[in-house]
Amino acid sequence: MPTTTRRFRADIEGLRAVAVLLVVLFHAGVTQLPGGFVGVDVFFVISGYLITGHLLDELTRHGRISFARFYARRARRLLPVACVVVMATVALYALTTSALQTRQISVDALWTLGFAMNLRLAITGVDYQADQDPSPFTHYWSLAVEEQFYLVVPLLLLGAYLLAARVVRTERGRRLAMVLALTAVAAVSFTWTLGQMRTAPAQSYFLLPTRAWELAVGGVVAAATPWLVRLRWLSTGALALLGLAAIGAAAVLYSASTGFPGAPALLPVLGAAAVIAGGLGAPHVVQRFFLGLRPMQTLGRLSYGWYLWHWGPLVLCATLLERDLTPGEGLTLAGLTLVLAALTSVLVETPFRTGVTFARSSGNGLLVGVFFLVISVTATLTVLRTSDAVTGDPGVRADQVAIADGAVDVSGFAVVGPVPGNLQPPLDRAGKDAPDLAAADGQSCHARIVSAELSEDGTGSCVAGGTEAGSRTVMLVGDSHAHQWLPALQELAAADDWRLINLTKGACPLYDVTLVNNQLGRDYTECYAWREKVWARIDAERPDLIVTSAAIFSEREGDFTERWSAGVHSTLTRLRATGADVVTIADTPFPRRNIPKCLAGHLDDAGSCAFSPTTGQSDPARRAATTADAVAAGVTVVDPTPWFCDAARCPAVIGNTLVYRDNSHISTVYSRQIAPLLGAQLPAP
Repeated sequence: MPTTTRRFRADIEGLRAVAVLLVVLFHAGVTQLPGGFVGVDVFFVISGYLITGHLLDELTRHGRISFARFYARRARRLLPVACVVVMATVALYALTTSALQTRQISVDALWTLGFAMNLRLAITGVDYQADQDPSPFTHYWSLAVEEQFYLVVPLLLLGAYLLAARVVRTERGRRLAMVLALTAVAAVSFTWTLGQMRTAPAQSYFLLPTRAWELAVGGVVAAATPWLVRLRWLSTGALALLGLAAIGAAAVLYSASTGFPGAPALLPVLGAAAVIAGGLGAPHVVQRFFLGLRPMQTLGRLSYGWYLWHWGPLVLCATLLERDLTPGEGLTLAGLTLVLAALTSVLVETPFRTGVTFARSSGNGLLVGVFFLVISVTATLTVLRTSDAVTGDPGVRADQVAIADGAVDVSGFAVVGPVPGNLQPPLDRAGKDAPDLAAADGQSCHARIVSAELSEDGTGSCVAGGTEAGSRTVMLVGDSHAHQWLPALQELAAADDWRLINLTKGACPLYDVTLVNNQLGRDYTECYAWREKVWARIDAERPDLIVTSAAIFSEREGDFTERWSAGVHSTLTRLRATGADVVTIADTPFPRRNIPKCLAGHLDDAGSCAFSPTTGQSDPARRAATTADAVAAGVTVVDPTPWFCDAARCPAVIGNTLVYRDNSHISTVYSRQIAPLLGAQLPAP
């Protein structure tokens, strides 16, 4: 019972070209392909088809699978180029960026070499406190998914085959059992994906269990080949053309806000499966006039190397230029990385994949993989261990920020020369300088993006400062730009014997306005449910003072400013009706670039990381409307801008203190130091 009709599929090579073009052009900034990321889904279907087909061929011929031969082929095919790109990227970062960035990239490289970059991204993907700057190894997540799939699918197919052999006597029946097993995997994985999309979007995007259905769809086509190949109408090219149209429609119509990889992923996945199934017979018109053309075949042959090479230079150049690349710059880099892919194909990929010495035995093939992994891990660890500690000038010390006459002397304490050696927090600890998330009972009361609970399990007290029987109940409510004031309020709570309750949630202001969460790519329903629980807690606590704040990032389209203004006014009016004193803290100026990374790259010139008060005030119309609505509602408004900026600049370092821990949040140390200034602005009991 034949499993395939052709050993080499020119149409699949061309489909690889389509997939890699979509991904590369999307990353290069071609705006006409906002859904170009679906190229990864096409790759998954291709891999599922080819790997399943090879394994089923072996089962049909021998009744078993040689795991050594299978993994040797994978090692020769994947690891040499993957490891070379990792080593080259780490070396390039070590030569061109700060030690801080080199150390962070080296850690990412180790996750990548451990076939676990998808796990790292899943862990950090929904952490609103985490630094969201892209890694040059982010794209390796898909390779990690495939490598994890390779660990599972041989065992799955072998188990299903042996089980079927006990029940079914014919090869046709055993083959049907493979189809059913893979269909079941796809159905379970897809169902799980739909559930995870709402509760754990990063996990659903990056992890194998929620991506397995895409690979399994390709596997179903491979397993069903003996039946599909008999359908003569497949060879007309109509199905392949329809599949390409589906992939193209997804690339053009989808965007970053499309919920993925849920139901929308069906379009590119089934489209890729249609192209593969449509080419099971003789070459068709789509292959002859498009997929089989020499340029498409060349790109398909280079697709693996180009996919690995293209992303790192895009990220690095944007980092060095401290801005987004233009589409022209992105396309230029894409062309250069295609040249790199061609070179590594000739010098690395082809010799190790097809060389007689390495292909002669499974042992030799496995040794190739081990060799490249050992060399690349050793090189990365060497860079990591030899990277200089990221510290300021030990010969330069600065005084702690001084508070006098209810103000900070920003001009007098701004550091414009070398970063001081006694900087607090140190640059290599800045990313971990978020406010303490644990309340008095140990539960976090800064809600994650996908959570609608006030605390981790919904039962926490959220008392985050002062004493349980404090003389005054003070409540901090809002998003992470409210949460950044928690250290300051904790200082005041300890000094004035408050009962301080923290109710904050990532990307969720208390103001009554509907939001689309960019990370979830949909309406932020968790935020609305969380707000209702906050209001219930306010009604139960009857606090004496409520403090709120919210991030105001770049301008929003449409009528968002009007809706925001209406939400601010209605929310603050409702808060005032509780009888509590209400304070809204205007959003802090923020630099829009990672300040610790900037300083690490300019240790001798901290002033180069300062920014102007004008650039630090995004969406001035919405900021002004927020203040006006707060005043109209009878709420105390605190403008913290003078605590961060003088008339000319907003420094990155004031005294010996790092002002910002990332690209928008103030550091815990600085929040504590300016607590007296905030306290002086709060209404007296």
